[in-house]
Amino acid sequence: MEFSWYKIGVVVVVFACQVLLNSAFAQEIVYGKVLDTAGNPLKSVSVRLTSESDTLSQMTDFLGNFRFSAFKGKNLSLLYTMLGYKSESRSMLVLGVGGELEIPAVRLEPYAVEIADVNILKVLPIVVNGDTVQFNFNAFDFRKNSLLEDALKSLPGFQVGRDGSVTYNGRSIKRVKVDNKDFFGGDLLTATRNLPVDFIKNVQVIDFYGDKEEALGVKQSDPEKIINISLKDDHKKIYFGQVTGGGGTNSRYLGSFGANKFDDGREISILGSFNNTNTNLFSFGSPEGGDRNRSSMDIGDYADPIDGLNEVSSAGINVSDKWGERTSFNAAYSFVRQKNETDGFSKLTSTYVGNKIEREEVYKMNNIDQNHKLKFGFDSKFNNADVLQIKGDLIFNRLNSFNKKSTRLTNYEKKNEGVYRDSSNQISPNGNLEAIYSKSFNKVGRKLVANFILNSNNVEKRESVFEQYAESGMATKDGEFRQDQYIKQNNYTNSTRASVSYVEPFFEHSLFEFSYEFDVTRIEAIRLVENRLAPVPYYIDSLTVDYDYFFKNNKTGVTYQYEPNKKFKMHAGFAVQPLYMEGRVTKDNVVYKYENINLMPTAKVTYRFSKEMDWQMDYKGKNNQPSFNQIAPVVDNTNSRNIITGNPELKAENAHRIGTTLRKSFSSRMQYFETNFAYNFILNKIVIDKHSKEGSTVQEMTFRNTSGYYDYRWYYMFNTPFINDDFQLDLTGNTDYYNNLSFIDEKKRTTKQLVMTQSMQLKYQWNDYVESVLNANYMWNNTRYDIPFRTKINVETMFWGLGARGYLNDNLSVGLEMSQRYNNGYANTFMNENQTIMNGFIELTFLRNKSALLRLQGYDLFDQNKTMGIVSEYIGNDVYEAKNSRLGRYFMLSLNVRLQKFPKKQ
Repeated sequence: MEFSWYKIGVVVVVFACQVLLNSAFAQEIVYGKVLDTAGNPLKSVSVRLTSESDTLSQMTDFLGNFRFSAFKGKNLSLLYTMLGYKSESRSMLVLGVGGELEIPAVRLEPYAVEIADVNILKVLPIVVNGDTVQFNFNAFDFRKNSLLEDALKSLPGFQVGRDGSVTYNGRSIKRVKVDNKDFFGGDLLTATRNLPVDFIKNVQVIDFYGDKEEALGVKQSDPEKIINISLKDDHKKIYFGQVTGGGGTNSRYLGSFGANKFDDGREISILGSFNNTNTNLFSFGSPEGGDRNRSSMDIGDYADPIDGLNEVSSAGINVSDKWGERTSFNAAYSFVRQKNETDGFSKLTSTYVGNKIEREEVYKMNNIDQNHKLKFGFDSKFNNADVLQIKGDLIFNRLNSFNKKSTRLTNYEKKNEGVYRDSSNQISPNGNLEAIYSKSFNKVGRKLVANFILNSNNVEKRESVFEQYAESGMATKDGEFRQDQYIKQNNYTNSTRASVSYVEPFFEHSLFEFSYEFDVTRIEAIRLVENRLAPVPYYIDSLTVDYDYFFKNNKTGVTYQYEPNKKFKMHAGFAVQPLYMEGRVTKDNVVYKYENINLMPTAKVTYRFSKEMDWQMDYKGKNNQPSFNQIAPVVDNTNSRNIITGNPELKAENAHRIGTTLRKSFSSRMQYFETNFAYNFILNKIVIDKHSKEGSTVQEMTFRNTSGYYDYRWYYMFNTPFINDDFQLDLTGNTDYYNNLSFIDEKKRTTKQLVMTQSMQLKYQWNDYVESVLNANYMWNNTRYDIPFRTKINVETMFWGLGARGYLNDNLSVGLEMSQRYNNGYANTFMNENQTIMNGFIELTFLRNKSALLRLQGYDLFDQNKTMGIVSEYIGNDVYEAKNSRLGRYFMLSLNVRLQKFPKKQ
């Protein structure tokens, strides 16, 4: 009951604030419409309002509408002007008592007049050019001193999560460039949370196919979405920086600093941050940054999406320089330390014929993850137009973890209850080096590109594992199981890849690409397991492995491309790929070998109906190597109730994809539509092979190859103004069907999964007074098994969110965010809880140029996020569902100061 009264009290306070806001914004409003003589709306008509004490101007939207508010004076005059039309004027008297006044529609007559030649420049908000979508910031209204992250939230198609992750039309963006150069190694968060909007000329969303294919001009691989930020010419020489500090309830804190010097291609930036509120300046984990894959259900969610409580400290430096006119260099170093504490509980149900095993766990996980990352790049263009690119990275990661679980396993006959503890120390030094040389020729279209890649990924891990179970059952005596192991594991993976491609024009509209690729991977693994329960600890021979793995392929291919005009383009290719795989168990002197020749056709057709509409269809194939854990012939019984053994006789997967895409844009109306359908099937698919020991709670798993896997995937996206230019509507949806395979007790099983999602985002901006966004998402996950006793999962999740910010004056703003999630259909009742999130904040800017920002915020006012880290997985004969802890309610006061200075002109 106390919680209910608290909740009602918060709602009453929010309602009162809304009433005060409405009162503050009560004012006279004048609106109307402009038409041509045929009665059609006229867009971009200049409407000028003047009174005895005020002057305002505005352009009509695409429906011919205009709207004035917050003006002073009672005697109003309106002037309507547009090139090619006669001017019109209207006058009126307003009473000044509040309310809205509609002005009768004004019709403008065409007016022909000869004028001298002039250049008229109009900035289009969005320009689509093939695989690039460009947003020109001069065509948008952003508040002064706002950051790029704030600007992206208001652009069509963009969604920004609370953790800083960015998606564009549902597709994750993980890399960023500034003026076509990596900024902090391409780290997304570093750019979006440090670059002011005032510095930016435009933002481009690019389908990036990789440096090699960009150099060749023949694009066949799957692109990734990246962002390129172009700075304004007058902001390429500037000093700027910021410092932030804050403290709050529940020992919450944050601090950050940044100093930047941009000198027309020569850049240096130093950044740092520390916090326990998940507001980071650096992406954590993957070299590309942003290693978390967000689903459409996360879009617009005002809950923190990161599991556990996190303390993060980070620092970094980025340097870019030009060496003469033809050479550039960039390097970035960053260090991130993350301490994570996560509590949770889970239930795993594994169903076999005649045996159903349920595993319930309550766990606590503690991790300290430290990551050093150095990235560098070198670009040089020679006098003969040849280009050399060298880039690489060095990463050193240290991970210390301690996990404790209380476990309960049951089946029809037995029950095991006990504890599981493991602690580990892992270091991973990794390095990557890539060189691309592009040879230029006098003949137009002739190209030669060579590519060389070296990778080294190493893991050295030391782990202690302790298990203890009390065993009881109907047909067996009560007993106890104990296991105490110390594991030393070293994995060294080195790979070399080299390729050369030659492009030769063929007649006027065609070309041939001849390519050769060589790929070698070698893995060396040593694993020693020590039994510490014995009076004298000893290594267990049956669990020890000394294993070498070797993979080699040579791929030779030819591609023909035909482009008779700007509308039609097609290419077809064929490659022969001999494979050789070898695994060697040193202690047993056993060798496993596999050889095969894959024939891999490719094809792609593109038809451009106009500059803003195109259609394409493509087919491609590739091979996927098995991972080390899948092929290493070692018994891993660190979890004694789930024993895993690798299969050294695994073959590489042979994957095929057929897809088609249709894209249409209306740049002048800021509309964009895209839809895609793809069919994937995999030969020699690597799947799990599980069986249970009769009458036991122990499961054993290995891997094997099989055929029959396929999936269908369809998505669409649509962005458009809604009603008028003040509203922006983004719609995305997808339907995915998976035919997953597994082997259970030596029988091939199928798991059919249908996942449908639909997302809507409606953004609204009312002049400089109100910004708001409404989100609604629905997801349906229908999973069917062909095994007994558990035949169907039918999960539905509905989510809506509303965020609004009101500006009381030029310096004071208030904001409110609220989201509601509904869960239904999970196998376990603890997953079907509904979550309400409400956040609020007040911001005050002061000092010269509003360079200081004081912010008071309240997060998760109902304190419902702290147990909502939902995880689920349905595959094979397993139904796994878990719930993890997350960041809960806190209040915080913070201060941010931003400074900038232009260097003196020489």
